[in-house]
Amino acid sequence: MITYTKDVALIASQINLGDTLRTECVSGVCQSNPVREATLTLTRTVNGVLYNCYRASCPVRGFIPTTGVPIHSIAPARKVNKRFDGHVTGIPAAVAAEIRRQWRMDPPPTWYYTTEYGGRVAMSVRAPRVLSGADSLHRGWVLRSIAKVEGPKALTYIRDGQLGLSWYKTAPHSGTVLVEDIPSAVRASTYMNSVALLGTGVGIDRAEEIAEYATRPLYLALDQDATALAFKIARRYALLWGDVQVIPLRQDIKNMEEQDICALLS
Repeated sequence: MITYTKDVALIASQINLGDTLRTECVSGVCQSNPVREATLTLTRTVNGVLYNCYRASCPVRGFIPTTGVPIHSIAPARKVNKRFDGHVTGIPAAVAAEIRRQWRMDPPPTWYYTTEYGGRVAMSVRAPRVLSGADSLHRGWVLRSIAKVEGPKALTYIRDGQLGLSWYKTAPHSGTVLVEDIPSAVRASTYMNSVALLGTGVGIDRAEEIAEYATRPLYLALDQDATALAFKIARRYALLWGDVQVIPLRQDIKNMEEQDICALLS
């Protein structure tokens, strides 16, 4: 099977240690597809580069170890500061205007701004409201760039002992939709309870928190390039979650017109 390790290694040279990059795939299968989506995910660890294309027909997936011939074409990763001290300010007017333009929403009160990492929107990651006290609801940060940047658009920092899920509960008798990112979760929460997975991964700890706190029915609405993965997750946790349905998307919820979100979730 062709795994395209040389091409993947060249892309991986852009990634700092511990970061994940999502980009267009390098295979002929994906390059010939008229819908050029960012289906290839690469994560750089101390042991090498893990890569996977989420298009089912694509052969690009595997691991390039740090030791071995393919990795020698990768430039050494730059040392990256993986800490964030939480120094934030209010969102500048120009940034708020860009948020409205891109995502058709006003910044919620749990969003701030930081000048670190080139200037990013600091989105509070929210725990389920069953926890008491305002500060106990804050479990970490997602630092999101709203401009084009090299490397990952979103940097995630979760407190020790907390899970990387962000909850937006609005109605006790409504269902819950699981989405990939916080902007999509905020927009979806106008119509039903929502949870941002902060990516596409759902381990057993996250699945158990969702099972305990999410209202039913449960909907899984991952981005268009991860629909096959959504069905896989739904099958894996069907016994734990009970009533779970997959909603295939043609567009990220955060980028939809308001009437389209209403039609999708109402």
